[in-house]
Amino acid sequence: MRMIRGAALIAGFVISVTPLAAQHTPRGLVEVSNGARGGLWASLGVGAGGEAFDLRDGLGYSDQLYRPTVSFALGGTVNSALRLGGEALVWINDRGRTTETLSSFLLVTQLYPAGNAGLYLKGGVGLGRNAVRVDGFDDVGDTGFAGLVGAGYELPLGQHVFLVPRADFVQHWYNERGNGGYRERLLNFGIGLVFQTGR
Repeated sequence: MRMIRGAALIAGFVISVTPLAAQHTPRGLVEVSNGARGGLWASLGVGAGGEAFDLRDGLGYSDQLYRPTVSFALGGTVNSALRLGGEALVWINDRGRTTETLSSFLLVTQLYPAGNAGLYLKGGVGLGRNAVRVDGFDDVGDTGFAGLVGAGYELPLGQHVFLVPRADFVQHWYNERGNGGYRERLLNFGIGLVFQTGR
């Protein structure tokens, strides 16, 4: 009789503990909550950007010139559907002693329309800068208005890190050089890492 009672007690204990054990992640594994967004965030990215310019002389835009791009962004998460921040995106055309850059410094908004999925749509406004630097001389360039639209997808690598393929279209308007100024545009395809502090 005592053996039956002991066996019953052991069975009851195992049954009661099993659900609790199942709730804990085994050692060595990391739980990833897809699309979980929160806290402060920062991103670093590289890409290839096609730059073209229109001098408003009736000839339209030039052919696109693809060169490397780098980007950096920093901001906060309002909720799971909205992120706000600031972003710098720089296109670099290095030609030996001469380096041409097209820089965008933007306030950006990222909307996540698909719930916990990583898809986002982005818009931004700010300043644009077109500059040329020759070794041994100060850079020469123009500053104007910049606008951006883009999209990307956040692929979780962990609770705080995302891999992000992205595409952005940036337009610059400049009033310098008379005749109504000129404009430049950049079509950028990139990939980056996003780091966040919250879940």
